[in-house]
Amino acid sequence: MDSIVRDLLDLRGIRMSPTELDMEIIGFQCLGIAERIPESSELGGSLVHVWHVGREILPISPSEAECWIVDSPPGRHWILSEREMSTGAKSILKNDLIEFWGPEKLARWIGESVLSGSLDAHIPMIGKNIISESEDFNDEFATSENRRILSPIIDLDEWIIQRGIENIQAQPILLRINVWEVNGRLISPDGDGEYGSWFVIEDPWASKIEIFNESEILPTIPDIRIMNPLNNMWLEESDLLVMLQGILETRRQKKNSTSKGSVKSTMLERWQLDSSGVTLHKTVGAIPGWLLISNDGRELLHSRNGRTYDVNYAEGP
Repeated sequence: MDSIVRDLLDLRGIRMSPTELDMEIIGFQCLGIAERIPESSELGGSLVHVWHVGREILPISPSEAECWIVDSPPGRHWILSEREMSTGAKSILKNDLIEFWGPEKLARWIGESVLSGSLDAHIPMIGKNIISESEDFNDEFATSENRRILSPIIDLDEWIIQRGIENIQAQPILLRINVWEVNGRLISPDGDGEYGSWFVIEDPWASKIEIFNESEILPTIPDIRIMNPLNNMWLEESDLLVMLQGILETRRQKKNSTSKGSVKSTMLERWQLDSSGVTLHKTVGAIPGWLLISNDGRELLHSRNGRTYDVNYAEGP
């Protein structure tokens, strides 16, 4: 955990230095002293002791909180806990100088950094062990040399706050998609042709296809669980060709020939894909997402459109 916290703080330009003494107080391990806490306005820019509480079955008790309060050094404190906190402990640790991050917030902080590609994902997941790691990759995805992972668009914390569900548990996952390299020709109404190449994602979760840019690809591939859609959610090639017609069609100004050469007309003409000459090359890909777990059940959150989908739409590994 020490190295993970340091990496995450480094990504935000926050330095953490070691303490003079190796401090551990009944399960509270001091990792060092940070310049400030990320994403927190209350603690300003003052130095803060960073503490880690490891995973255990029982929540932090009032007696543990009391011992830590007595033995901890004066100043500001940031507690990163893999354990929940009992009501009594919350009352004891309720202090403007103490910032407490429980398992859910800690998991979201780490998970978002993993899904953004800024942190290598060879790390333990925080909280309940609902999602296992690389052994759950399906064979096609794991063995493909040209896997593409699209970058997320939505911010998980903002999405959760907007819906007032701050206590929900969110585990980072990948949602399987197909990436198609499409090579073909656009044809004008007059029969003029222009060859082109496009990258298109087939997103079975959102039931759509769309053109994407290579700049949207994550530089690293998170080593986390991938969820596969049901087989009947993938497009047949004939249906894919029909949908490609719609997204690749363009409208251009018509060129009229005169004695003085070609001039642009104000009229627009449709350039359509010649489906008879299209070649398709498929590679596997994925979109970052989260498995949301609450008292109401489990849902899959899509990181690019912000929509949730029933877990029943996914196949288990």
